[in-house]
Amino acid sequence: MRKIIPLWVAFLGLSLWVSCGKSDKSEVSRAAETYYNYLIKGKYEDYIHSIAYSDSMTESYRSQMVDLVAQYASREKERRGGLVSVRALGDTVSGDVASVFLEVLFGDSTREEIALPMVRCGEEWKMQ
Repeated sequence: MRKIIPLWVAFLGLSLWVSCGKSDKSEVSRAAETYYNYLIKGKYEDYIHSIAYSDSMTESYRSQMVDLVAQYASREKERRGGLVSVRALGDTVSGDVASVFLEVLFGDSTREEIALPMVRCGEEWKMQ
């Protein structure tokens, strides 16, 4: 019995080390979380810049997009207390396209799961 206890403690320690170690989120999932955090923090221009074709938007169109995103955030603040946090649940990647599955938490404690289409642009992932 005394020999089993140290083995059990070692197993528990190893299990904790593995479970609390490095994040296993993929690059595309981390990018999607980052972009939604821009939305949560009110960084609407950064959020729009995270769209794949944002470099080809006219200044007028980009401004309209920023306004639309700000309106969305304002509406969600009134309806559900605003976006509070985001967490990537997983992703599906096929070459240079992906879908990231996110869970968004709102101020009234409701949660919403969404699928965010992503595309690789050069070395980084952007929203599609």
